[in-house]
Amino acid sequence: MGAIYAIFALLLMPSYLTGLAAVLRTVGVGVAASVAIASATTLLSLLMSPLHVVVYTTTRRVYYPTMGVIYFFGLPVPIPQIAIQEEVARLAVNVGGALIPIALSTYMLAMLPPLYALGAVASALAASVLVYHMSKVVPGVGVVTPGFLPPLVSLALSLWAGGLTPAVAYIVGVYGTLLGADVYNIRRILAQMPPLASIGGAGVWDGIYLTGIMAAILGLIIR
Repeated sequence: MGAIYAIFALLLMPSYLTGLAAVLRTVGVGVAASVAIASATTLLSLLMSPLHVVVYTTTRRVYYPTMGVIYFFGLPVPIPQIAIQEEVARLAVNVGGALIPIALSTYMLAMLPPLYALGAVASALAASVLVYHMSKVVPGVGVVTPGFLPPLVSLALSLWAGGLTPAVAYIVGVYGTLLGADVYNIRRILAQMPPLASIGGAGVWDGIYLTGIMAAILGLIIR
């Protein structure tokens, strides 16, 4: 299924690029600039999906019983012992799946009129709470959320923005998913001591990236 989703996402890349360009146009970016920014962010997100920037490292000692052996007059004598194993967990941020969408949504947020920007921030915080309650931490997998619910939540919370709905939906989708699915769950994720836990770790197939794109495209459709 992972391979199928990956192929599907690659086939949708032209739609993502076109959608992003159209969303940028709604906040006043020129045609040429919007196409250039959309192309650059889409390509860089794809190329930099394998890159993870480690931002935090934690260690934990685990004690477990074991059995040693000593020899007494040639006879083996079992001796209970305590062994120590050090576990290391690293928290990282994926460049393609988190940093680039965050940078783009922040740029759009700065382009909004102040009142709409404030509304977008409030909507993103509201969406983050809803996404957090939808999310589930699965050992060995990461944070799992229902695929289509975060984009629909983002869209619903951005409908008040009128002609700016696509841009607000993108901002709400990115920040709402980032906070609700990843940031709010960091403690639960690190409690499992994964060797590497990456925010946006699936790259262009991660919920942060896809939720923002899907919410924006839905906003363009109903605009």
